[in-house]
Amino acid sequence: MNIRFAHRMVLFVAISISLLVAVIVFPASAETIAPIESQIQSTHQGGILRIDALDLTKDHFSAIPMKRINDPDAPPTQFLLSDMPEYFRTGDGIALQERVKPGIIRLYTYHVPTPDDPIKKITATIENRGDKPMNFKFTRYAFPKPGGYYQVVAANAMRDFLSFNNPYPKTRTLAPGKRMILDPNMDRVQTKKDMLVHGWYEFEIDQPAEVAVFQTDIKDDSKTIVDRLPKLPRSLKGWSHSGSGRGTFLDSNFLSTPADEDYVYDTAEGIKRIIVADGKTDPWITGYDQIQRTEGQNRGHYGTIYKIRIKWKSSDKRNLALITYSHHMKSKWCGNVGLALGISKGEFPAGVIMAPTQKDRLTFKRYPEAVLIQRFKPDPEKEVQEFEILFTPPGASCLPMPFALIPYDTE
Repeated sequence: MNIRFAHRMVLFVAISISLLVAVIVFPASAETIAPIESQIQSTHQGGILRIDALDLTKDHFSAIPMKRINDPDAPPTQFLLSDMPEYFRTGDGIALQERVKPGIIRLYTYHVPTPDDPIKKITATIENRGDKPMNFKFTRYAFPKPGGYYQVVAANAMRDFLSFNNPYPKTRTLAPGKRMILDPNMDRVQTKKDMLVHGWYEFEIDQPAEVAVFQTDIKDDSKTIVDRLPKLPRSLKGWSHSGSGRGTFLDSNFLSTPADEDYVYDTAEGIKRIIVADGKTDPWITGYDQIQRTEGQNRGHYGTIYKIRIKWKSSDKRNLALITYSHHMKSKWCGNVGLALGISKGEFPAGVIMAPTQKDRLTFKRYPEAVLIQRFKPDPEKEVQEFEILFTPPGASCLPMPFALIPYDTE
């Protein structure tokens, strides 16, 4: 072998190894990521951003103090939450059984079957407890395909529910004292290990009724087995985490605005955060569990709907970006987020969007990843503008999930 060629080969190998070590030991820093202004301008709605340089995990970016009231434009709604016990670890049984009055009912079910037996079903029934025929009609319907990717199942339910999806608008009639399956699609699902069965419905009835959510054998008649199933406790012995809550809640539609009614966010203030559903500044609602005859909280406000309204202006002529992210850095359960929400018109159209959009990924990861929700431009004919977020706390994701207001230059 030519000695000079051999020396060159040794030098080439040494340089290659050095470069490889440098890549491993010194990974790409935040400076190699496109500046946030450039990312915001080039990213589509629902697209993923990398916001390393903003350091939004720190508290030096203050949150706008918010207040929550019941939405004055929403009709009275009886909200049934069935998420306790979340897992049917001890076998078949009733997870929720609540009597309701005529009117609008919202039912949120979030359950995983018994882990060691796949031949089960998780379903719901409604019984007419009045003395006249009951008219039953869905006004919203969300029953995404059950599966093991919980964040995606939850996000699909959010999308359908917030969009007022209703593929079954036909009125059904139920005789006094009779019981029927609430959602035949749910009733047909054969569950498997670790499969999330998530139904989210709103319906209207004109007679008092009883709603039950339960797990049973796939061969059982759901309309009659309810009378023979045990009523499960809220908390299962030996399991510290059994779900976010269950029972009837009378508050489920919220309007969230700045605590100072005169406050108008100005882009000249710099970055600000909006935080709801944290259980502290935004306390959990309390309902009543008719199985155990006790009060309990909805720890997460799952199944509730927020209208978040913010007035803003731009005295420094900068544009405004709205993003969301997950700042739970230490928990192993908070690594992925799937979300759907509604947003006012900005540079992108108004409507319900997936965050992230499907063409990017099904979920986004914790900080420093974030999702672009909307871009807003100052209106030269309006000193003050307003936007609204239609938000529901995402199932299978950790709360709170902050929104951030990011002023940016277009140059």
